[in-house]
Amino acid sequence: MVLLNIYLLVQEFYAIEAISAMLSVNQGSNFEPMRHSHSRWYRDFHDFRDEYIIRFASAIYDYTVSVIAAELRHGQERATQYIKEYYSTEMQRDDIYRDCTAYKDQDILAAGLRMFDTDRVRWSRSYGGDKWKQIAKAGLRKGKVSDCVFIDHCVDLSHNCSIYFDKSAGIFFLQNLQEYQSFLNLKRSCEPQALLNAKQGFRFKRLLLRANNLNIIEARAMDDTYLPFRDEAESLLLEYRPVKWGVKQLDCSESNIVTQKYYDDEDDRDDDREYARCA
Repeated sequence: MVLLNIYLLVQEFYAIEAISAMLSVNQGSNFEPMRHSHSRWYRDFHDFRDEYIIRFASAIYDYTVSVIAAELRHGQERATQYIKEYYSTEMQRDDIYRDCTAYKDQDILAAGLRMFDTDRVRWSRSYGGDKWKQIAKAGLRKGKVSDCVFIDHCVDLSHNCSIYFDKSAGIFFLQNLQEYQSFLNLKRSCEPQALLNAKQGFRFKRLLLRANNLNIIEARAMDDTYLPFRDEAESLLLEYRPVKWGVKQLDCSESNIVTQKYYDDEDDRDDDREYARCA
């Protein structure tokens, strides 16, 4: 499977939301809902937005469940508790991404919430812990908040060593960490219109071109030369098919939890050195 470029997708997501914001407050927009050409563009834009957000939220959710499943495997070696008969570090992360789909997705997230709780389980510094608990909690928000809110929350998450989306999980790839972080900082403070200048996918760029020609959006001059011949990020996302999670239960009840004590000074020194490399 070709991986999705998370940086490009996040840029496009916020550009889409920027247009929604501009239309709702009529700032930087000349939208006239009673004009037929404007109302037809508005319908097409929202059809595209709905499809994009549904697919993006689904991909992020599947990614979240997968990376939680993989992080839990460190319990036997890096935590004071672990789940009986669960994966260990003898199994490679990519193999867990493949095999964990046999489990119920909500069970995996619930296990993450329980096992990464620092009031219950002590983890080595670079593994598990509160950062991963927050990731599991974010996954459990899917379906309880709008997909747009879910995406907006997840894209800012980090684990112990880096940005949340650096694990691949057979879904995303993060090519440039610094650019990704810079964009997240930009979108928190800039005007909505500034988010339209980033590279966009073919379908979205066509909508921007139409909006510009109809004088709906006050954007920089555009013509057909701005339309990319091919855009894998957007097109691959719109073709994304959700993971079919299984029915196997992951039991994280107290009777299925093993408690152990393994830490010593050498463990802590190794963890500090590893954490320093990750920081």
